[in-house]
Amino acid sequence: MAISIFGTKANNTDIVVKDTATGDVDLGSGDLTSTGTVTGNLFSGSGASLTALQSAQLTGALPAIDGSALTGISSIGTIVKMAAYEHTGTASGSGAFSSIGVAVTITPASTSNKILLFVTGSIGTDKNTVIGRFTENNAAVGIGDPSGSRPRCSFKIRGPHDNNHSAIFAGSAILSPNSTSALTYRVEFNAESNGTWYLNRSWNDQNGTNAPQGRSSTYLYAIELAGSNTTITT
Repeated sequence: MAISIFGTKANNTDIVVKDTATGDVDLGSGDLTSTGTVTGNLFSGSGASLTALQSAQLTGALPAIDGSALTGISSIGTIVKMAAYEHTGTASGSGAFSSIGVAVTITPASTSNKILLFVTGSIGTDKNTVIGRFTENNAAVGIGDPSGSRPRCSFKIRGPHDNNHSAIFAGSAILSPNSTSALTYRVEFNAESNGTWYLNRSWNDQNGTNAPQGRSSTYLYAIELAGSNTTITT
C-alpha cells in the first residue's frame, strides 16, 4: 500500500497518513483542527459532541428517534387523547339512578390534565323529566351542589311525555381527576317518580316504519385535555 506522510505535529506522535489507493486519511488518535470549513459528502460516527446545530440547516426526513430525552419542547395542542363508546342497541331502567349501558376507560398521561365528558343520544319515557349523571369509577362526578334533599345530577332531560315519542339528550362535564390511573366513566339515568326510561327507542316501541318507531344510537366521549391549555373557572 502506497502511503503519503504529510508530517507530524509538535509534541504529538500521531502521523497524518493518506492512502494513495483509496484516498482515505487516517489521523490515528489525533484531532483534526481547522479554522476554515471542512467539507464532505458523508460523515459517520457518533454525533455526541456536535453542538450549536442551527435548525434552519436541518433538512430531510428525521430517522426514528426516542423522544423520552427531548427537553424544551412546548406543547401547542390541547387534546391529548380520546376514548369513545358507541351504543347502537337499547337499554332500560327504572327506580334510582341506573346505568344506561355505556362506559369508556381512559388513563390520563398527567395528573394536571383534565377530562372532558360528552354524551348524546335519545330516550323514551312517559315522564316529564329524566335526570342524568356521570360517574368516575362508580362515584358521581360533574354534578350540581347539594341543596336539601334535591337530587344532584350532571344534566336534565325534558321527556317526551307520551308513549310514542323520544327526547334528544346531551350532557357534558369537565373534570380534574388528578390521576394517571385508568378511569372508567359511565352515564346513569333516573326518571321522574322513579319511572321507566328506554334508551335509543320510544316507550311503546311499536314495529313500524313511522319516524317515532326509529331506533337511534348513543355516544359517550372521554377526551383528555392538556392541563396547561385548559382553564376551569368556577
